Amino acid sequence: TLDGNPFTGGEVEQGKTVIFTAKPDATYEVDEWAGAVADKDNKKIATFTVDADKTVTVKFKKIENPPPIVPNGKEYDVGGVKFTMISIDAVTDQTLGDDSQAYNPPHKVTLTAYKIGETEVTQELFEKVMGANPSFFNNTGITKEGWDTDPAVGEEQKNRPVERTNWYHAIAFCNKLSIELELEPCYTVPGIDFKTIQFAEIPTNNDANWNKVQINITKNGFRLPTEAEWEWAAKGGVENNKWAGTNNESELCDYAWFRDNSGNKTHEVKKKKPNGYGLYDMNGNVKEWCSDWYVKDKPAFGNDPITLTITGRTLKPNRGGSWGYESNKTVQAYRKLYDTSNGPYSALQALGLRLVCRDN
Repeated sequence: TLDGNPFTGGEVEQGKTVIFTAKPDATYEVDEWAGAVADKDNKKIATFTVDADKTVTVKFKKIENPPPIVPNGKEYDVGGVKFTMISIDAVTDQTLGDDSQAYNPPHKVTLTAYKIGETEVTQELFEKVMGANPSFFNNTGITKEGWDTDPAVGEEQKNRPVERTNWYHAIAFCNKLSIELELEPCYTVPGIDFKTIQFAEIPTNNDANWNKVQINITKNGFRLPTEAEWEWAAKGGVENNKWAGTNNESELCDYAWFRDNSGNKTHEVKKKKPNGYGLYDMNGNVKEWCSDWYVKDKPAFGNDPITLTITGRTLKPNRGGSWGYESNKTVQAYRKLYDTSNGPYSALQALGLRLVCRDN
């Protein structure tokens, strides 16, 4: 600014004072100025009184532990079990995917504003809504195969992510949660009353009737994210991060539970650092179901993209990688070529879910 007014360039009279304001990106801060005097209380501001031609520069440095950029969130309460949804602003013509990914090349999407779960759905919340907890990691000690199902030291069982839920279980949970909170369910299945259906009545094998599910993403109830919504949220507002929260593999242990640090088990949510949107475990811990039907070459693109109908194979995508994945398979853009183990009836001990709803 010049004399308190915006200054866009040009000659300045001798004796006038120019005020410079630096605008570092969220993960950086001002290190030092050259050619101008920094404000003692706010290093982003520096002043220079014109007395000769001079070059003014500012140097930035990366913040060691930057605070997350957390948009507005909303807390919900289901019979004393609370969970938080984080608001994500609408985006227009933004790029998802990556050249390194065979099944997720770069593509453009436009998304209506939405909310996404701060964490993966916990065992406590799932059981509260469904009256059942199908999780393999269930605090019953060492299995005969040698798996340790107990929570890690200092972690609470109820706060571990639910897993071993198939896609049918996941959408039933979304609808029943919506009904519980007096919201509009997003999924309809011919002949199914989601208000009364019990967990044991949900199919565990491929079901032609449930595969006729219709999804209305304009309803205000809860649902699974589309692939586009999931990947945009994972980016956390940072364009070039490879993982949710970092672009440096050496820092991945700070943000994700994966093969190198998980101990071959799930962990309580919110034990790692969040990404820039304040979302936890977007990579690792458990893989997360999406609403779409799977399309091989790349996800749906365009305006609020979602693949609503079966296209050849009845498979469902999931994203984010799990406690058992290598680091290169937990990147935001990773999208594997799915086989029949990822049908909507598949229930795996590394596969859970995260909620999404419209931001209204």
